[in-house]
Amino acid sequence: MKFLFKTLIILTIILFALKGLFYIFDDGHDINYNIGNFNVEETLDTKNNNYYFNLTSDEVNLNFQIFQNYHKSSKVITKILHKKVSNYECVLPVFKNGEIYTDVMCVKDNVITYAHDIEDDKVKDYLKTLEKQGYDPEKYKDNGEKTNLSNTLTIYENNLLENNYVAMETYKGLELLSKSAETVNIFENDVYTKPISTFTGRYYIVADYTAEYTFQKFYVVNIINGEIKEIRSYDEISFDSYIMGSVDGEIYLFDKDAQIEYKINLDRETVEQFADKDHLQIYNGKWQDITLMDALNGAKFDNYHSDKIKGYAKVDKPNDYYYYIYEEAGEVYHVYRADVQNPKLKTYLFDTTNLDSVVYLDNVIYYQNGNSYYYYTDSGTRKIIDNTELEFNSDITLGAYIR
Repeated sequence: MKFLFKTLIILTIILFALKGLFYIFDDGHDINYNIGNFNVEETLDTKNNNYYFNLTSDEVNLNFQIFQNYHKSSKVITKILHKKVSNYECVLPVFKNGEIYTDVMCVKDNVITYAHDIEDDKVKDYLKTLEKQGYDPEKYKDNGEKTNLSNTLTIYENNLLENNYVAMETYKGLELLSKSAETVNIFENDVYTKPISTFTGRYYIVADYTAEYTFQKFYVVNIINGEIKEIRSYDEISFDSYIMGSVDGEIYLFDKDAQIEYKINLDRETVEQFADKDHLQIYNGKWQDITLMDALNGAKFDNYHSDKIKGYAKVDKPNDYYYYIYEEAGEVYHVYRADVQNPKLKTYLFDTTNLDSVVYLDNVIYYQNGNSYYYYTDSGTRKIIDNTELEFNSDITLGAYIR
């Protein structure tokens, strides 16, 4: 009897251990299930801790993702609210425990638009009827409170995201923003244009603009804590140089005078020659050879470049799930997101006036529109900075890092 009891205990321990191992090494799932008239395709990616959904009915098709920890549960959508309003098919998924993680998604002409971006009285009236289901339209409004840091710079502190570290260039250095603001001065005097500067990861790097014609020193700022360090080059580098881009934390610079491409490693604090004028390269999703004339004309990296979709000002693919499509519309660009498996169905996100301003961080996108910087999440857009200097100086840039 004792032997049987001990055996049962051992088997129980082994069973729980196996369950634990399966849980730890489970890399997700792909399942289909039905809710009312909708077929739900649900994909869990445990590596990135996100669920991806494709919802299909006779009237509407849409896709979206959420970043929520359901402990690897499946069938996490429990209800789908759907109604045709004006010319839109509007859908609101409700998750386990009655939770709502996305705004109402309204589909028209194969474009998904979140309800907070729709100026339609009938849609607004419909949203009010959803409040008894737990939907809160205030969650998707920008209620930022501004703080003036100077005559030209205003921040919206209560819009800043936790664990997001944002830095904006100033004429003397940086303004660091996390849950508060901190000024970091690199230079004693104002430097209005700094073409030899860039953000990569948690760092900002800039040439020593106190030198005259050539320089041998870079300043590197950690935008998390404001610490400054110096990196020195054995070569004299001309100010007729520019940053080509960065890959895996290494920064590439082209000196037009010397016709040399340099690689700067921030961790090792080294500057070394990467290529001469006959072997120059840029990175556009993969390494590509370029000519000396390309480099002299300012060829730059385009890390997220995709040529799978044609006819737009720009198409990026920063992850495995989505394309980001930039459609020129006068003085702005409409920005859409499209699933890689169904690129014809687009979701409108925001407008930007500067294609080079966009920073992708997991489920957050930072971007410039006019004299302001915003971020986008699926809870809407939030303004974080007004800077009137952006009207006159397009060289002022912003970097962001998440940890």
